[in-house]
Amino acid sequence: MRAIIVLAGGQSSRFGRDKALVDFEGKPLIEHIIGKLQKLGDECIVSIGKGHTVEDYRRVLPYDISIVQDTVSFQGPLAGFMTALGSCNSNLCFLGACDMPFIEPKVVEYLFNECSNRSGAVPRWRDGRLEPLHAVYDCSAARSASRQVIDERVLNMISLVDHIPRIRFVDVEHEIAPLNPSLNTFRNLNTPTDLDDIQGVS
Repeated sequence: MRAIIVLAGGQSSRFGRDKALVDFEGKPLIEHIIGKLQKLGDECIVSIGKGHTVEDYRRVLPYDISIVQDTVSFQGPLAGFMTALGSCNSNLCFLGACDMPFIEPKVVEYLFNECSNRSGAVPRWRDGRLEPLHAVYDCSAARSASRQVIDERVLNMISLVDHIPRIRFVDVEHEIAPLNPSLNTFRNLNTPTDLDDIQGVS
């Protein structure tokens, strides 16, 4: 089974408000992401932070989307991922963020396929930068790795990737670009200016 996990638990400090619920082309950003990705998985989970309310998300998301709220003692993407993994019933999961309105389903499908017989498929740029929030993971391997990073108190996604064996690093320029030449699939929004800049971009 496959899961789609979308993290919507960030503090949005640079954005000034909950960017997952910000209007983009007539509907909340989170709806754009779910609309593109839901059909690629058997289950779909949105993970929100402690400072958010389930009711706000329930009003805009389809009834069959699971909404979970961070239960761990620390903050950040790893916390949201761990919380989602706790309620995930699938073998593989795509992990994405709520602020990527141009995420490309063909890229996500490719990452799922490249995770076959591996514990993860993580895009990697030419300079070595990773995209751990646009990647596919074996759920069991991710759970095991999360326990290790907690023990070591290095609570970030790069550390999690470092603790997952048999990762398939997917070359962004040579493998992802043919599927998404603009590479907008990785484009995220951090500020209101970013949102203004992408209005009307396809």
